[in-house]
Amino acid sequence: MADGYEYLTREHRNVESMFDEYRREPDDALAHRIAEALTLHSEAEEAALYPQLRKYVDDGDDIAAEAEYEHATVKSQIARLYEAPPVDLAPLVRQIEQNVAEHVRREEQEIFPAMRESGVDADGLARALERAQGEAPSRSSGNVG
Repeated sequence: MADGYEYLTREHRNVESMFDEYRREPDDALAHRIAEALTLHSEAEEAALYPQLRKYVDDGDDIAAEAEYEHATVKSQIARLYEAPPVDLAPLVRQIEQNVAEHVRREEQEIFPAMRESGVDADGLARALERAQGEAPSRSSGNVG
């Protein structure tokens, strides 16, 4: 992993393609894979990206707090996804997709450029993300949320 920003952007595109696939063929198992991918991704961002955002970017505390609030909203929706009857999954997945799309737009158009401009090392970010994903609780325990 060379550039943390590119890595996160690739993960964003991967999740978008999963949402595209879900829209074409709604499937409970795919909804759960989307939820797990989002959970692992948000855990890595919270452990590696947002601490550097807070440290190096002007107003980084406020920006990170807002991004973490967006994560909390999606986490709450993911928890509901695991409890929802199959008939209720499609509308819930659409809500999650809308929230994720707005969050991704903010990260890619505002947060990543601000971090690059502030001198946050892309390679160092990649290493931090790699460590965070290796330590993600949901990966080791099988729990999501």
